[in-house]
Amino acid sequence: LQAVTRNSGVMDKGTFMNILRTLGLAIVLFATTEPASAIESLGYQTLEEIDGIEIRQYDEHLLASVTVRGEFNKVGNRAFRPLFNFISGDNSSNTKIAMTAPVIQSSDPQSDAWVVSFVMPSSFDVSSIPAPDSDIVDVVANPAATMAVIEYKGGWNKALYEEHESELLRTLDSTPYIPCSDTMWARHNSPMMPSFWRKNEIMVAVCKRESAAR
Repeated sequence: LQAVTRNSGVMDKGTFMNILRTLGLAIVLFATTEPASAIESLGYQTLEEIDGIEIRQYDEHLLASVTVRGEFNKVGNRAFRPLFNFISGDNSSNTKIAMTAPVIQSSDPQSDAWVVSFVMPSSFDVSSIPAPDSDIVDVVANPAATMAVIEYKGGWNKALYEEHESELLRTLDSTPYIPCSDTMWARHNSPMMPSFWRKNEIMVAVCKRESAAR
């Protein structure tokens, strides 16, 4: 490319190269931001849909979890490193474990903290999953469960979470289901994904009203 003067009305080499770099960065960004469908997701069956929420039957699964204190929208960053180290081989057999979706966050009222969890691939069970080397990572088995779920797009701020949490619980009030656990927050995308494209879900275990009454 031949450099030209800025007042000639033609793009100079420096400007052209900056544009190329910007385009290249954008391509790398979208190439490395995998859609949720590109990795294994927590398995479930949809039982019914009611006014914008889904009642789902989730499979039994394993969670690797870290308990951390801090602000709602910051604890995920603090928990990420030990969890990522665990699936990268910081475990009893130096096994690399595939990343899955979603990352789950729930409150721990007893310790005034948050529990952040990676879902383990379905190929592992309690007998085959390697033990974490880190004392702060726990691997627990979650039984199959019926969950009410609302999905929304957007950033990871608490106000948006609480808005949809309220909508989920309000909708359940007029259904045959009642919550039988605290709500959980499920994030399906990496921080590299632009916030307006991020898939988020709020989940809560539910029971039938007549079952709960008994």
